[in-house]
Amino acid sequence: MQVIENLTRIRGLILRRVPHPSRAGYDLLTLQVNETQVVDGKADLLGRHMGGTLDVAVRSELVQDTLCSIGANVDLRAKMTPDGALAEPHPEPGKFAIAAGTDLG
Repeated sequence: MQVIENLTRIRGLILRRVPHPSRAGYDLLTLQVNETQVVDGKADLLGRHMGGTLDVAVRSELVQDTLCSIGANVDLRAKMTPDGALAEPHPEPGKFAIAAGTDLG
């Protein structure tokens, strides 16, 4: 299987958060995808989920905050892998945010 270099910005509502069943140190977030954006120079393999739901593996350390609960909003960048959607494990400043309500800037 050929891997396509891809990355998509996703903004959405956290519907569910559970420990990832096979990836140690990661949580699996189920998101209601409210917005997607193409990342310059990268293929967009996740934009098709706009308006639907998507499970995204996120490094647990990034979502330890108590705000990361059902109903919180998240803004992240993720890529499609053979094992599903995977958020950037070490995002640049300003490329990952979680907020209660709708305030993500």
